This record gives sequence, structure tokens and C-alpha cells, in this order.
Amino acid sequence: MRRRLLTALVGVVSAALLVVGIFTVVLVRLAAFDTTVEHLEKSATTLAAVFGETITADRQRTLPNQNMQKLRRAMDVENIGVLLIWPQPTMPPGVLAALPEGLTFADLNPELLISTGTSSGSVGDNNAWAAAAVSTDVRGPSVTVIVVVSSALSAHIGPSGQWFLVAAVVTIAGVVVVALRLSRNLAKPLVEVAEATHRIADGDLQTRLPAPSRETPDEIAELVRAVNAMAESLERSRGLERQFLLSVSHDLRTPMTSIQGYAEALSDGTIDDAQRAGDVILGEARRLDRLIHDLLDLARLDSRRFKLDLHSADVGVATERTVSAFRPVASDAEVDLQVSIPPGTALARIDTDRWGQIVGNLIENALRHASGHIAIEVSKTPGHVHMSVSDDGPGIAAEDLPHVFERLYVSKGRPAGQESGSGLGLAIVRELVHAMGGTVSAESVVGEATKLTITVPALS
Repeated sequence: MRRRLLTALVGVVSAALLVVGIFTVVLVRLAAFDTTVEHLEKSATTLAAVFGETITADRQRTLPNQNMQKLRRAMDVENIGVLLIWPQPTMPPGVLAALPEGLTFADLNPELLISTGTSSGSVGDNNAWAAAAVSTDVRGPSVTVIVVVSSALSAHIGPSGQWFLVAAVVTIAGVVVVALRLSRNLAKPLVEVAEATHRIADGDLQTRLPAPSRETPDEIAELVRAVNAMAESLERSRGLERQFLLSVSHDLRTPMTSIQGYAEALSDGTIDDAQRAGDVILGEARRLDRLIHDLLDLARLDSRRFKLDLHSADVGVATERTVSAFRPVASDAEVDLQVSIPPGTALARIDTDRWGQIVGNLIENALRHASGHIAIEVSKTPGHVHMSVSDDGPGIAAEDLPHVFERLYVSKGRPAGQESGSGLGLAIVRELVHAMGGTVSAESVVGEATKLTITVPALS
């Protein structure tokens, strides 16, 4: 990455300097051409006037070309051509001095020259010319004198070009230094991120990147925060997985120990109350069956391989039916179940069988923690139906509360030895409620009460 960034920056700056240099040369040549032509036009105009006055004033038999030679020597001007245009169109121009090399009479654009007095142009790539015309009388009819001056273009950049090259070299060197530093600053955090992700992939989930500073680019800072968040999530997931496995193994071992012990006692004939032993074995087997069904339900919910029979139903009636089934269990646990259902109907699109599972899991969770009272309440608000289960247990710690409905969650304060202690019940509740288009929430005051609420869309 550093090499590519360095190459890109140097290449872009070099290309920009090359373009600027080309444009500079073009502009200098254009400016040189304009300046040279302007200077030549002035010289041609001056010389034409001098030649015209000289020829007009020549009253003797001195040949005009002799005066022209004297003027050329006096002014020390090279590449001067002098033509005389006679009034008779059929007569060819008189040549007092040959035109500069490469020019012909037609190149002078005679019509424009005679009408405006001047004309100009270029010869090849490095020479410019200018012509001026003036009329004079030579012993009779008017004669037009044309003076043509040619000069090479002064298009070289000179010292300015040398300074430009020096500045270009210094600029490229500065760009190399800046690019190296910039590439190092950009590549360093990316290298650190790559190394951190490799360590995380190798199982070191405690790996963290240093917090980004104010000078860190926003994109790099966001990447660092994302990697740290991913590592924290993976570390927490591993911890929950370990906690889950320990909890499930404990929940499996406890009933299996009871079943194995009573079965051996029955086999050895060392137990007197066979009916009691059978009841214990049956109860523990049901406990195992429930745990296995919870695990299967979560597996189906994860893979979305389950179907809901959604239909319009009265949430109050469906809730009351499930609560009634738990009254004997609550009575044996000396817990009072109270149900509050609003008058009329609280219609929602639910699966009544799965709803019974939701309510049952919430009541079972409350029975594990309640001291003596559980309240189930169904209520309505515009567009929603709510069902809550409250208990008067020890409450949930603030650090545990946001994770109550997460799978694999086991509260640190849960009573030991209670049924379905693996914490799968509330995770199943959340998945089922979400599948019905609803939401879950939890409220708790440590030492006083806990309230778990289910909300589903109401049918108008």
C-alpha cells in the first residue's frame, strides 16, 4: 500500500508539472510571437516611411537601391526586403532588396497590405515577418513601397526555465517526503488492524487496538472502533457459550443423577416407596424433555425452520388460558397469580399455540424468582397490545438487564437447582415475539420487582 500510494502521489505531481511546463512553453511561444510581430511591424512601418521619403526626395540620378543600401547599413537591420508596386497591374513588382528567405510576394497578402498598410505572419516554426506599405511619387505616377522585415522568435525560456526545472525537482522531492510520511501514517493503523484481526482469528479474543487519536482519519478511526467492537462481541459470545454449556451440562447432570440413583435403588430392591421413586424419575425425565425441547426450539428458530399459524385472536383470552394451566404449579409454590385483562377484546395477529409458549416461559421465569406474588396484565394502546409479567423477586442487576432476552443468558443471581435454569426460555420468547412482528422489553428494580413486557401490533 505504501509503495502504491507513493507512486500515485509522485506520478500525479509529475504529470501536473509536465502539463504546467507544456502550457508554459506554449504561452511563452505565443507571447514571443506577438511581441516579435509587434516589434517587426513598427520597424517595417518606420523603414517604409524612411524609404518612401528617401525615394521621393531623390531628385538626382542616384539609383534608389543605393539609398536603400545606405539605410540598411545605417540601421544595421538584417532580413529586409523592399518591393516597388507600380500603378500598372501588368508590371511585376520592382525588387530593391530580395524578400527574406522562404517568403514570396503572394505570402504578403498584397490586398490586405495595401488596404491596411501592414500585414504579418510566420515562416516555418521559428521565424516571424511583418510588412508595411507606403505610397510615394517617383517622377509621375504614384508608386507603393513595401518593406518586409523578418526575425527569429525569441521563444526560449532562459533563466526562468532553469528556475522552473529547479522548482519542479524540489517539488517532486517534497512530494516524495510527504508521500512517505502520509503512507506510513495511513498504513501503520491498517497493519495494526490486520495483525489484530489475525490474533482474533487465532482465538485471542482479548486483543484490542489502541483508541484512535484526534489526528487519526475518520475512516481509520471507524475501522479501529469496529474491530474493537467485534472483538468485544466475540469475547462476550465465547463467555456466554461457555456459561451456556456449563449451565446445560449442570441441568442435564442433575436430573440424570436423580434418575440414575432411583433406578439403581429400584433395581437393587433397596427402596421401600417405589411409587415415590417412580414419581421422581418421571419428574426428572419431564425436566430433561423440556430442556431438550427448548434446545430444539432455539435450533429451529435460528434456522428459520418453523412455521407460525398467525390469525386474529384475543390476546386476553389466550393469556388467561395459559395462566389457568399454571395455577396449580403456582399454588404448590405458594405464589399468588393475578391476571388483569381489559374489558372488551384485545385483538392481534398471533399464533395462539406459540403465544401460550411465550406466556408459559415468562410465568416459569417469574416462578423461579417470585417471593409470593406474580401479576400478569394485558393492556392496549393505539396500534399495540401489551402483555406483561411482573414478580416480586430480587430483581435484575443493571448490567444484566439489557441481556435478559439474549440467548445463552443466565442471570448471576438465579436460584440454583430450579427447572429450566439454562436461560433458554426468555431467548425463545424473544425469537417468537419477533417472528410475530412484536418487541420485548425488561424493567427491574433490584430488591423489589421485575417486569417483562411483550408488545405486538394490534388489529383495528
